[in-house]
Amino acid sequence: MSSHTTVIVDWRGPFSYQEIEENSDWGNGLYLATGKLKYEREATIQYCGITEGSFHGRFKNHHKVHEINREQEFWIGEINYPNDASRHFLEMAESIIIYFWQPELNEKKKISTPKPITLISKWFKKDSTPRYRQHSMCKELDDVLSFDGESWRTGNLQVWEE
Repeated sequence: MSSHTTVIVDWRGPFSYQEIEENSDWGNGLYLATGKLKYEREATIQYCGITEGSFHGRFKNHHKVHEINREQEFWIGEINYPNDASRHFLEMAESIIIYFWQPELNEKKKISTPKPITLISKWFKKDSTPRYRQHSMCKELDDVLSFDGESWRTGNLQVWEE
């Protein structure tokens, strides 16, 4: 049996491109680009990616996100666990999201099953306060995605304060 990795991501958003531009020091994490493509009626997650640099630098010359021509917004994800997450963990988290969600604009990582991983997503508003209900954009992306190499497990977490 191969090793199983757990990654916890804190997602904040949604942010406009302008808000990302104004916070050029934000970086080193995952991102979800959401909105509508040409002829689409419903906004959805269109692209998932990672950067080790700034989000602004990544989006400025991005080869895909500019295809989202209406209601474009971004969710930025910071790996909360493991604490010293390297690119390896960013790649693993990105792989399970892309394989499970199949975002329209992603081309790679849609076919190959991810390595065994449990991804836990915690959702926050822009000001970093917890979201007690899922944002409508991410309602179909479960808080917990787990793949053990053979079977999938998914689910949503309830959020409350002590």
